Amino acid sequence: MLHTHHLDTTNHSDFLNQERIDPITGEKIEEGHTIVICAACKSAFFIESWEYLGNEHCNQEKTLSQIPIAKSLQLIAKPLEYLPFLFRKGKYFINRNNDEGFDFVAKSLLFGAGIIGYLVILITIAVFIGNFTGIWQLVMAFLAISIWGSNKLLKPYYTGKREFSSISSRRATYLAVNMKKQAIEYKRNKKKDSIAFEKIKHINYYFDYIPHSECGQYLQQVISLEIATTDHKKINFYAFLHKNEIPHWSNFLEELPYSISVLNQK
Repeated sequence: MLHTHHLDTTNHSDFLNQERIDPITGEKIEEGHTIVICAACKSAFFIESWEYLGNEHCNQEKTLSQIPIAKSLQLIAKPLEYLPFLFRKGKYFINRNNDEGFDFVAKSLLFGAGIIGYLVILITIAVFIGNFTGIWQLVMAFLAISIWGSNKLLKPYYTGKREFSSISSRRATYLAVNMKKQAIEYKRNKKKDSIAFEKIKHINYYFDYIPHSECGQYLQQVISLEIATTDHKKINFYAFLHKNEIPHWSNFLEELPYSISVLNQK
């Protein structure tokens, strides 16, 4: 049975004071909202978000008939679990502005200018040293590499497709909420780093839905994440994931302290 709760300050002041967020939309839960609470993890969702998840969370459909008291919602340290999908550090951009034509011309001109410039240098060297045979071999090798490189660089434009690939584990960054350290921890290979909760000003994220024909069966979405710190730094990550992996991201957000502002930008 689906249990919903229409929030008001008279009956739910303790819950509203927690300033919780909806894990799917990233919006603050406030008076007047109708919510659903997962019986397994005690996460709170807008009714619309619950329906978006297929009326289930934590692989079950049960919801709480009463809002738990505050002490049952305290964050408890648990074994460190990294998100199952792989992140890359940095920003990710997808061209959605129909400017592929200009981009194609710009990259073509830049690539062509590079080839011509390199050939001019080789010919100049050949004239000065008088060894055209060795230079000619270098020119042929460079042209072969150039043809391969131009095909990789410009193929998405003349085929009309974008090629998206998964992030290799060798270059991947793993993210987790570390309650023992009170921080978001991230690691690449054996190197670990963390951002303390108290140093996080806010977290912004958004999903970009990649057309199925462009990305293949398993890479249907890309999530971009930006962590802004109190010392005016911004740390960015992105990851490819299947829509069925979104609950893992929801769990990640639910583990964060309620004092951290989280915003879904789309």
